[in-house]
This record gives sequence, C-alpha cells and structure tokens, in this order.
Amino acid sequence: MTAVVDVVPAAPEAPAARISALQQWWVLTCRGLLKVFRNGEFIFAFLSPALLAVCFFLPLRKVVAEVTDGGIDYAQFLMPIIMLQSMAFVASASAMRSALDGQEGVHTRFRVMPMPAVVPFLARTATNVVLLLVALICGVAACLIMGWRPLPLDEDGGGVTGALIAIAIVGVFGLIFALLSDALGLVAKTPTATSQLVAFPTLILGMLSTGFIPLAMFPEWIRGFVRNQPISQITKAMREAMEGRLIWDGLAPTVWWALGLLALALVLFGFAAREANR
Repeated sequence: MTAVVDVVPAAPEAPAARISALQQWWVLTCRGLLKVFRNGEFIFAFLSPALLAVCFFLPLRKVVAEVTDGGIDYAQFLMPIIMLQSMAFVASASAMRSALDGQEGVHTRFRVMPMPAVVPFLARTATNVVLLLVALICGVAACLIMGWRPLPLDEDGGGVTGALIAIAIVGVFGLIFALLSDALGLVAKTPTATSQLVAFPTLILGMLSTGFIPLAMFPEWIRGFVRNQPISQITKAMREAMEGRLIWDGLAPTVWWALGLLALALVLFGFAAREANR
C-alpha cells in the first residue's frame, strides 16, 4: 500500500529590502556629523575665529592705528581674514577626516557596498556644509564681539546687504576649499601629509596677505606677490562689498581663483577614482 504524502510548496522567498540612495546618503551624513561632534570639531569651529581675534586684534590694532594715523578701523579691516581662517579650519578638518577614513579602509568598504559611488562623496560634502555653516556663524559672532559692524548705508557703506555679500563670498570659497581638501585627503598617503598640504599653504599665504596688515606695511619687494595672491584678493573683494563699492573688476580675481581651485579639486577626485579602480 502506497502512502500518500502531501507536499507543501515552499513559501516564496521575500524580496530583499532595498535601501534607496537617499537613505544611504542620510545614514552616511549622520555618521559624518556624529564623528564631527565626537571629535570636538564644532567646539574648535568657534575657538578658531575667537583665538585669531584675540591673538591679532589686541596686539596689532595700535600698531596699525599708528602707521595709518588712525585711518583704519582695525575691527572692520580684520573681519575678512578672521572669516577666511574659519573656512581654513573647515577645510583642514575635511582633509583629515577623508584621510583617516582612507587609512582605516572606510572608502574601500564603501566601494564594495551596493550603493552609488557618488553617495559617500555627497555625504562628506553635506557634513562639510554643516560644519561650514557653524564656522560662518561662529566667525560672525567673534567679529561682532571684536567690534565689527556692517557699515551703514548713510556712511557710504554697503549696509547689511554688503555684509551678507561678503559672507557669501567667503562661504562659497570655503566650500570650494573644503572640496579641494577632501580630494587631497583621498589621494594623500597619510593624515599627517594631508594636514601639511592644507595647513602650511594657508598659514603662509595668510601671513603674507593684506588680511592682517595693509599692503603699505610690507617691504616693497614683496608687495606684488602679497597684492595678487588669493587670500589678499578675497579679503579685498569682501571689504569692497562691505563698503558698497564692489564691481566686477574687484570680484573677478576671486572668481578666477575659485574656479582654478575647483578645477584642481576635480582633477584630484578623478585621480583618486582612477587609483581606486585599479
């Protein structure tokens, strides 16, 4: 006698849950912001402009006043370089985070995961934008405490609009610098090399610029370099915006420098992508 066995068909396998690229971007951005918070970068975003204001405004304001016969309000004069140095901190932090992730193999793990290749880049950029906004707010706060104020329209100034244009200029340049630093972090071999690539040029150019002292206080043989280097050009454009006299001729050098740095960042990103695909 043959036994009859009921065969129960196997239940179809449930389709694997698919995570959208937007969800992946959000998770990686939160990871980056949490890392920024744990590392204390938000605190340093405030301390950086505050320390610069203390270290340069207090000792140099009397010297500059004597040289210029009191013709320069040093708090107004110093504001652009304080804001630029705040952006330099964001760029340096961006480079270090990118380099450390590379050293720990994070970039390699992301490349083998089922996610679009652009998602980690967009997450890092979003993290840098948040830190950039914090640095801008902290920089403005430090400058206000130092004595900087938007120049009123009735005193041949640019008013609040001019001040916002100046902040927008430094914000856009800060974002491009952060992108360049992120690319440097991808191609640099070690975080130490990355920090040197970012910190030394910004430090040297900052000292040899019209950000801290007027051009006339430099030796004549170096004034050409000081006048035309990027930090001097950006601070000049910001001051002209705050004074309500910014025109294309004053803004153009800043635009060309920004486009040049952006092109360099794209080249480095391309080089990093080629190295990763080998």
